[in-house]
Parts: sequence; C-alpha cells; structure tokens
Amino acid sequence: MNKVHLITFVFLFSNLIYSEKDESLELLYQKIETLEQEIKNLRNLLEENSILVDRSLDLQQQRYLDLDARILEISKLKTEYLPISEDDDLVPVQEETDLYKQALTLFEESRYAEALEIFSEIIISYPDGSFAPEAYFWSGELFLAQEMFEDAKISYQNVANQFPDHQRSQDSLFKLAEIYRIEGDLESAISLYDRVINEFPDTGASQLSKKSKENLKEESNLVE
Repeated sequence: MNKVHLITFVFLFSNLIYSEKDESLELLYQKIETLEQEIKNLRNLLEENSILVDRSLDLQQQRYLDLDARILEISKLKTEYLPISEDDDLVPVQEETDLYKQALTLFEESRYAEALEIFSEIIISYPDGSFAPEAYFWSGELFLAQEMFEDAKISYQNVANQFPDHQRSQDSLFKLAEIYRIEGDLESAISLYDRVINEFPDTGASQLSKKSKENLKEESNLVE
C-alpha cells in the first residue's frame, strides 16, 4: 500500500514539474516574441527618422542655396526707376532693394526678429513693389524656422493669393504643403503637392513635391 502511494506521489510530482516547465517555456516564448516585435518597431522608427532627417537636410539645403542665389541676384541689380502701378509716379527702387538685401543678410545670420521687421517694412512701404512677394515668402521662412506654423501659413498664402504668377507662388504652395504634413493633415498636404506638380511642372518646387509625396507613402508603409 505504501509503495502504491509512493508511486502515485512520484507520478503526480513529475506531472507538476513538467507542467511548470511547459508554462515557463511558454512565457519565455512570449517574451521572445514581444522583444522581436519591439526590435521590429524600433527598426521601423529608425528608418522613418532617417527619412525625415534626409528630408530636413534637403529642405535646409534648398533654402540656403536659394538664399545665396537671391543675394547674388540682388548684388547685380542697379539703381533704376520702376512704376508701382499705371496711376502712380515713378519711384526709386534702390531703397526697396537695399532693404531687401539687408533683410536677407539678417536672415542668414539668424537674426530673425530684425529681418522680419524689415520684411514687414517692405510689405507696408512697397505693397506692389518688386520685392513684396519675396518679403512675404521670407517672412514665412522666418516663421517656419521658429515653428510658428500659423503665421507661416498666412505669409505663404499671401504670396499664392496676391501674386499667383510670381515664382514664389509655387514655392509658397510647396511650403504650405510641408506645414500641413508636419501637422499631420496629410490630405491637405497631398492636395497641395498635386497642385504644384500639375500647375508648375518641370520646376524645382514640382520635383520637391513629387519627392515629398513619395516619402509620405514610404512613411505610411512604415507605420502600417
């Protein structure tokens, strides 16, 4: 009788040990699966951040190359007289040109508040002048650099609405799209990218819009 009890006890104890082992292995597998998923998520996040960093560098390069080109162009301008409108008298453009050059230099030196003040002076003093759309555009760039997105939107929209035929119109629409992308409004961003691509084909803004659309698709795939 004692032997039967002993055998029964050993059998039950063995089953208990194996059961605990099975549970431990199952928990171990679950932890491994969890770690694998976390590693996968981190890898996706790193890839996504890499894409965003590349895009940021592209935009910064485009901004400062454009800035250098504008300064070079301004340096070649000569003093001349241009009509503000058909009804207005001829006014000297040199003062407006000097203000614009000064504002761009301050912008390049990251003296944002001073640059913005001069751009505002150009807009107020020469609302129909040669550099009004440029002043609006670079005001938008100043706001964007400081992540003041709503103010940047207003500046870019002023360019697109008031000067639709100016070169800065396409640039402003692209920058508006970028702000909407940053804010997570992907539908509005894609709509503006498409507008730039369709209305301004074979331009730098169009190429940047195409690239941004492709990056958005890549980011969406990474999130999924």
